[in-house]
Amino acid sequence: MPDSHNKNEWPYYTRKVVQYLAFSFFIYLLLFLDPLTERDLLGNIFLRMSPLSAIGAMMAAKTFILKYWPALLVLFLTIPFGRFFCAWVCPLGTTIDITDHLFAGLRKKSQKSLYDGRRFKYYLLAFLLIGLVFGLQCVGWFDPLSIATSVYAISIHPYIINLINSFFGYLSAIPLIGYSFAVIHKFIQEILFAYHAPFFRAHGILLMVFVLLIATGMVFRRYWCRNICPMGAILALLSDWTIFKRTVSSSCTSCGLCVESCGMGAIESDGQGTKAGECILCMTCQKICPENSITFGNKQPAGQRYEIDLSKRAFIISGLTGAATTPFLKLNYTKSINKGKTSIIRPPGAVDEEDFVALCIRCGECMKVCKTNGLHPVLLEAGIEGVWTPKLIPRIGYCDYGCVLCTRVCPSGAIRRLPLEEKREVALGKARIDHNRCIPWVGYARLPELEKEWQDFNCGVCEEVCPVPTKAIHFNTYVDAQGREIRRPFVREDVCVGCGFCEKVCPVLGTSAIVVEGIQPQTKVKRPKEILNKNFLPETLGDWKRISGPNIYEGKDKLYEYIDGGAEPYLSYSFICVFNAEYVKDANKKILIDVWEFGSPEDAFGVFSKDRAGTDIKLGNGSALFNNYLYLWNDIYFIRIEPREGDVLPEDVTFAGKSIINIMPYKKVSLPFILSLLPQQHLAQNSPIFFHKKIILDNIYISDNYIKENVFHLSEKTDAVIAEYRHNTSSESFKLMLIRHPDNDTARLVFDDVLKLWRSWGEIESMSGAIHTFQGKAQRYTSCLLEGNILGMTFLSVNKDDAEMLLQSIAHNIK
Repeated sequence: MPDSHNKNEWPYYTRKVVQYLAFSFFIYLLLFLDPLTERDLLGNIFLRMSPLSAIGAMMAAKTFILKYWPALLVLFLTIPFGRFFCAWVCPLGTTIDITDHLFAGLRKKSQKSLYDGRRFKYYLLAFLLIGLVFGLQCVGWFDPLSIATSVYAISIHPYIINLINSFFGYLSAIPLIGYSFAVIHKFIQEILFAYHAPFFRAHGILLMVFVLLIATGMVFRRYWCRNICPMGAILALLSDWTIFKRTVSSSCTSCGLCVESCGMGAIESDGQGTKAGECILCMTCQKICPENSITFGNKQPAGQRYEIDLSKRAFIISGLTGAATTPFLKLNYTKSINKGKTSIIRPPGAVDEEDFVALCIRCGECMKVCKTNGLHPVLLEAGIEGVWTPKLIPRIGYCDYGCVLCTRVCPSGAIRRLPLEEKREVALGKARIDHNRCIPWVGYARLPELEKEWQDFNCGVCEEVCPVPTKAIHFNTYVDAQGREIRRPFVREDVCVGCGFCEKVCPVLGTSAIVVEGIQPQTKVKRPKEILNKNFLPETLGDWKRISGPNIYEGKDKLYEYIDGGAEPYLSYSFICVFNAEYVKDANKKILIDVWEFGSPEDAFGVFSKDRAGTDIKLGNGSALFNNYLYLWNDIYFIRIEPREGDVLPEDVTFAGKSIINIMPYKKVSLPFILSLLPQQHLAQNSPIFFHKKIILDNIYISDNYIKENVFHLSEKTDAVIAEYRHNTSSESFKLMLIRHPDNDTARLVFDDVLKLWRSWGEIESMSGAIHTFQGKAQRYTSCLLEGNILGMTFLSVNKDDAEMLLQSIAHNIK
């Protein structure tokens, strides 16, 4: 009888030692992931060992990802050493080994009614790879390393910490001995790096899936590894060339011990045959063989190799299923009704949404390292394909302004690595204030009541915690006659990074009064210093000293907060931002300076032409002084200076205007082209107004009849000008309007609509060449002419010939 001891046991125990050392290392990396990531010490090395995740990420990115070099190493070592990774390294495999041991008694009583054909993992692999070709990323749901990381980080670790805290919290309250337990508790917290108990959304769902996975061990050992794991299928396909093939000598008595002990069920019932690709080199069969009949070498008798019967039809069906399932999983109702956008707040550095969903392997490491516990798994907000990707939930935890851990720990590149300074410039979303819930805004809405009985509705917590150096939250302060204030917060979108700190601390119960909405793709905020470095509103302008501001209002929403009720005309031009400041001189003179920035010099001129009044004093590209009000146009800027307090003289505002113009870089610009078509004879000085949209025309009297519809088809694509003409000082003025449309066809359509409208009013129509003239009930004439893509019209003329002659000169100018 051969010696059954010591000869063949050392490989088994070596494997055991390596396996549990690897598992201990995995747990260590998970527990101390935060400090390791801060020091860039490869805390995510296990996730980067996955060939399945590597293939998924590289196919999604359509490029080679160098960070996955450990996965390539695993594939390379699998060729000579076979499917060793599953038994020697894989943390999920080790976890299943532990639970399978616990289920040994139940397994003996089971009916073995589960599928155990070994083929499904190959078909699942085909499904996943074909899905990737069609843009569907499901790899992370089935990758064993992602599953293990997610389960331990999001469910098991938080549960253990919660139990420990509850247990020692109870014992620490016991008199006399409580202090000792508190010391022990602190020691355990340091060992487990668990100073706070994290909580993750949907942790119970993940735990139930994990319990179901390990519960299969009550029927078959390593059921996941045998039948489901697609990474195991990859390794199995490469293990044909291994130099460690299981070989059984003629001394085998077919006692069945190896068959019973094989966790993978890889051994045939006679004890000699081995299923191809199923042996994971656990060495258990070699250890327990009483005859020492089992060895591992590069040669295996053909009769001892049993191929897994893979069906070509099943592979084709799997591939077709992967292709057919793609639209089902990718179609997203929430995204569709929001015009292709979602309000999910992704971690800082997240790539564009579509690429993010494709690259994310659902490992949960970014959630684990989040210092504020703000990152949580997505359920169905991003559609089925986005399940278990990370999102920020600010009401639970905000994005720490000084933290970049999630950008360092991501193994797949779904979250780009960002230096801290760059991360601070990335906008995850934008905060929005609900005026119906915000305490100061609710108080402001109750002003009539407050006048009778004053209550303090001021809050300001959101502004206090805002980490942006210049603050993304400011106040619009209302002061009543008695000097009592209501400080209403508003968000400066130009500098808001969407960190969610304001939403986290908002004292309003339930849904916060300030909510951050995610933006994709993430954008860089315009640094306040980029605006302020223009230095158009310095601390002093001669004797004028700045006492407030500069305040910056960027974008549509902020302009509404600045001039609620009067923003639309300015938004009809290419508005970018307005920044203002108050200046004081001689203690009793105060002025307000507005500097408006637009997308083009033409639009800046348009606003200037709309607002100006007074005489030209030859400043900048255009100027108008009316008493002590000054209006300036300089390149893409419109500047308005107005008195606020005291006896402000015209000389005062002129000096301030000159000072600002001198600060600005000078650029010679031209008037909009359409103004060059205006006849100069009899043109009223400073009367032309350049515009694009109907809202400007609505404020100009051109007819006794109300023009409700946009009959002129005015839009951002049209350039228009309206001006006054007067033949002499004693005659009545009339108006000329020119509109340049994008093309001749559009202009013809507009011309026909105009004629149709004027005819519907019953006015008397006459023609002079190509000019149509209508005589209204008040004996005033409206004439219209179409030349190419330019529509010309005169309004309110008391002399038909004057109007028609003016249009004829327009036709001459165009030609």
